[in-house]
Amino acid sequence: MTAERKKTDRPDALSTSVLLNRSDARVLTPEEERRLLEELHGHRRALAAAATEAGLGADAEFDVQEFVRSVLAAEEPPTSDEEAVLRSVAHAYNAARTRLAMANVRLVAHVARRYQDRGLSPSDLLQEGFCGLLTGIDRYDVANKTRLASYAVWWIRQALQRAVAAGAYPVRLNPRHLQKLAEASHEAEGATQPKRVRSASSEATLRRILAATRPALSLDAPLGDDGGTRLVDTLSSPVADDADEVDREDRLAALIGLLKPRERVVLQLRFGLGGGESHSLSEVSRRLDVSKERIRQIQEAALAKLRAHVDKPTFCEIR
Repeated sequence: MTAERKKTDRPDALSTSVLLNRSDARVLTPEEERRLLEELHGHRRALAAAATEAGLGADAEFDVQEFVRSVLAAEEPPTSDEEAVLRSVAHAYNAARTRLAMANVRLVAHVARRYQDRGLSPSDLLQEGFCGLLTGIDRYDVANKTRLASYAVWWIRQALQRAVAAGAYPVRLNPRHLQKLAEASHEAEGATQPKRVRSASSEATLRRILAATRPALSLDAPLGDDGGTRLVDTLSSPVADDADEVDREDRLAALIGLLKPRERVVLQLRFGLGGGESHSLSEVSRRLDVSKERIRQIQEAALAKLRAHVDKPTFCEIR
């Protein structure tokens, strides 16, 4: 099986392929798109008028999709002709909106490719981009003579950038940093555009962005094909042999026995010997009712005695 075939067999690739090959994903002609946009504009004006009449806000603050959801959320049958007409208009608005969105779903897939390998699956990217497309459709002004795709692509990019910045990385990135990351990704993939010459400052910024966006690894992630070894197994310290542990404790007890009683107490309190809790110089000073400087002197004298009886590596091990 080829690598291309394996890639297509992934669930995300299959779901994306099914969506793009739906019968209603056909690209509209300019005339068909303009007719649907004008129809959508008429429905939006009717919905805005109904919302204003109901006291739900001025037209400038009108969220058409929020109002459509509230109209269609009612489970009871219409109690008046006006309510029945309003629901009919809401259904017609959603139908035209969906038709326009499906006709531009390939645009969403095209834009979403630039945000791959940033912590979000292809299906999540397609979903976030589709939400941005719907926002662009809701905000499109029919007075514009440009195609819907030219207007909606900005909203698609904004939705994708917010999704990536919010959920894909352990730190939050602003759109400018995401743009730098996208440019670096294209250069690494051997894009046809000539490689940009960056200043030392820009290079340093890019290195920090790349370091901050490295994917996190789970300590329970399996290593190798058999999956029998986990990443945490390679990081954990080996279990000490019981005999070695007993021998280490005996050597430590013998060394501590060379000290004077007060020196033993100071080291035990300072370094938590014998399984106790370690204390600061101030805490030991208060506990033994002597000055902090005197505690430091006793500690240094005790450590000097230990150094005189053991070599440096063994002493470091004991400390």
